Amino acid sequence: MQIKNKSLMKLSILLVSVITASAPAINANIPVLAKAFPTVPLTQVELLTTIPSFFLMIALLVSNLIAKQIGLKQTVMIGVTLTAIAGLSPIIINNFWALMASRAIFGFGVGLFNSLLVMIISHFFEGSERARTIGLQSTFEGLGGVLVTFIAGQLVQINWHMSFWAYAITIPALVLFGLFVPAITPEKHTGREQGVVNDSSSEKSAKLNIGRYLLLIFVVITVYMIMGIKVPTLMVTAGYGTATDASYVILGLSLGAMLGGLIFGRVYELLKTAIFPVSMLILALAMGLIAVSSSTALTVLGGFITGVGIRMFFPWVLNTVNANGSGSALGTSLILVAYNLAGSLSPYSALAIQSVGHVASLRGLFWVIVGTFLILTVIGIITAITSSKIKQQIA
Repeated sequence: MQIKNKSLMKLSILLVSVITASAPAINANIPVLAKAFPTVPLTQVELLTTIPSFFLMIALLVSNLIAKQIGLKQTVMIGVTLTAIAGLSPIIINNFWALMASRAIFGFGVGLFNSLLVMIISHFFEGSERARTIGLQSTFEGLGGVLVTFIAGQLVQINWHMSFWAYAITIPALVLFGLFVPAITPEKHTGREQGVVNDSSSEKSAKLNIGRYLLLIFVVITVYMIMGIKVPTLMVTAGYGTATDASYVILGLSLGAMLGGLIFGRVYELLKTAIFPVSMLILALAMGLIAVSSSTALTVLGGFITGVGIRMFFPWVLNTVNANGSGSALGTSLILVAYNLAGSLSPYSALAIQSVGHVASLRGLFWVIVGTFLILTVIGIITAITSSKIKQQIA
């Protein structure tokens, strides 16, 4: 397909990506919202931060079915429209349960287009350009999370209603996507997928590979999320930092994630499948720095390196799953569900690791995480060497 303005199309896709990580932007509003709704229990107010993730996972599971019926672009447009309406409606909402419903709809809207963006990128871009664009998408997600959170944090000083103006970014995203991204018909979409899965042996192999990636995502994201949860407590209990200092670690992680997304395409061109063990080694190094750290600066550095490593790993998974044809919407959806599920369960996973492994200290927990990433590094090296030998034999 000849695209008149490929740069504007790419920008339009990336601008929608900004929305995907913006749901937690109002998390800092919880104390203000608790005061605004004094008759509502705090636990229910806190649900405003988690309910988008639950409905996001539901939408991820049905987005591919909807896209097959009405098309990829139309499904994304519906999703972005829902996020625009649900994101901005709290500006005039004064009822708590209406606010809760808006957060649920926002999460559902994000889930409708989250996996399909990778599918659209895979349809219009190939090879190294696709890898670079998926890396940029990861960067824009991180940038969106930081930017929308910052704007919401400034506006909440006026009142909690005003903070939701941060979601105004959904409007230009919707308009540009509608104008500059061509439609992909359901027939083309399903036809290409059928072409991939008609062979039963290929279908079984694809399912096995998806299963492996789901397990890998769940393990990596679980231990990665534990870092974010436990770093503030580690810094305070070790006596070298405060909760404010810990926020700098999360900022460093976000900046590292943006850098990782920016360089992913170039690094992928150089390393190919070796990018997996390299990213695991980077994460092991980062967690090791945090484990031995006795200063805020070193822990912030560890957070920054963690961001680089995780945003080299996750785009690699998405790029690999979508390497054939127009990509795999179902595979991408399942990957994103595994990502969100691992994140949701990570507090309980940390407790399980400490209990089963008899890990008494937080530093000990971080050393367990280092060990996990080193094991994955070794597995990645073995897999890369084996894959290289098989390719040489075929050649």
